Amino acid sequence: MLTIRQKQIKDFVDGSIQRKNIAPTEREIASRFRISPSTVHEHLEALQEKGYLERAHGRARGIKISEPLPDLIKIPLLGYIAAGQPIEAIEDRAEMIIIPAVHVPTTASLFALKVQGDSMIDDGIFDGDTIIVRKQSTVENGETAVALINNNEVTLKKIYKEKDRIRLQPANPKLKPFYVKEIVIQGKVISTIRNIEEHENKDKLDNICHSDCVEFMKSMKENFIDLTVTSPPYDELRDYNGYSFDFENIAKQLFRVTKKGGVVVWVVGDKIRKGNKSLTGFKQALYFQQVGFNVHDIMIYRKKNTPFMRSNAYTNCFEFMFVLCKGSPNTFNPLRVKTVRQGKEMLPYNKKADGVNKKIMAELKTEKTMTNIWEYAVGYGGSTSDKLAFKHPAIFPEKLAEDHILSWTNEHDIVFDPMCGSGTTCKMAAVNKRHYIGCDISKEYVELAKKRLKYFNL
Repeated sequence: MLTIRQKQIKDFVDGSIQRKNIAPTEREIASRFRISPSTVHEHLEALQEKGYLERAHGRARGIKISEPLPDLIKIPLLGYIAAGQPIEAIEDRAEMIIIPAVHVPTTASLFALKVQGDSMIDDGIFDGDTIIVRKQSTVENGETAVALINNNEVTLKKIYKEKDRIRLQPANPKLKPFYVKEIVIQGKVISTIRNIEEHENKDKLDNICHSDCVEFMKSMKENFIDLTVTSPPYDELRDYNGYSFDFENIAKQLFRVTKKGGVVVWVVGDKIRKGNKSLTGFKQALYFQQVGFNVHDIMIYRKKNTPFMRSNAYTNCFEFMFVLCKGSPNTFNPLRVKTVRQGKEMLPYNKKADGVNKKIMAELKTEKTMTNIWEYAVGYGGSTSDKLAFKHPAIFPEKLAEDHILSWTNEHDIVFDPMCGSGTTCKMAAVNKRHYIGCDISKEYVELAKKRLKYFNL
């Protein structure tokens, strides 16, 4: 069973040999796919184990493509198994996977499951891996098993039979065991197939990378990001160290990497040239719809202390915040503000057709959901009190990023900024216990963003 990245590397090596009659080096492969040489080495090891290539050790270009080994076997992939909290019982999906026979002693009574969760990481089983299970109804104490509990929930745990109960023990020191009276063992785990591509994406978490954002997103797996908050270099209003803005490919890649139900917050304004507004934001929003996003909301970022800048029109004091969603939002935690009137008050009330209002005593709400116009002071002390940030020519308020992060994500979700500049989105994600990923084409800004996070121990 080849992962997408393993097939890409195999095809790249094969193509290089056919075109140039010479194999690429590991560093050349790493450069092509923007991954680390150590990750390339893991992929090549996996391809060699599966029989797709041979390598002459000690030679930089000693890779040779070969045909797959003949001793590959098919076993049914029945679905997913929780390495965390139990999930509903597995349904047979009638899907088959092909694996090297070396992974299993026999094909009899075997099935495979995809792992979700990280409760078994100390057992070498990670989120995204595939486990091979032998059907059996009993296991020894301490063995890892697929277990059915509460008649309709399955989980992956180490099993311990105690005096009057059964302990389901995670292989993760951060998690506690749980206990049941009865259990049905569905099988014993006999092998694990590591999903290197999955871990490669996880290596991006809580990191800021120097990269073109389109190429960086191409290296991500699909449906990976919960929330993107970014302000692109629209209308060339600033010099961003020579940034080339490939909007259409950025939009397409954002749709690909965003989870179903995930959100993109796109903060933009319009350039005025010879009295004519560019309407950049609306043109981009319409294109986002074309690639598959819903325009969930059009919000306003109002700048409280904008200086007067125009002589023939009213001062522009806002930017648009287009809230784009891949379907309907998975998460919405509405921010609330205090109401002006609180306590009890006589209010008019009428449910009849006569149109006559009667006064009633009503309890006034103390809070209400915020509107979609958000106000922030800009500049030092407004956008941030972090002086490092102002080494970038165009920052947006930390509170703006934080309010969107709190609105559209929960703790441990993944927040992304593909043009992260000074790192404001990444900083506020870390402050609020979310994972962050940032990238920027400017090495100078990447170093600035990393310095900001390091300064605040994030």
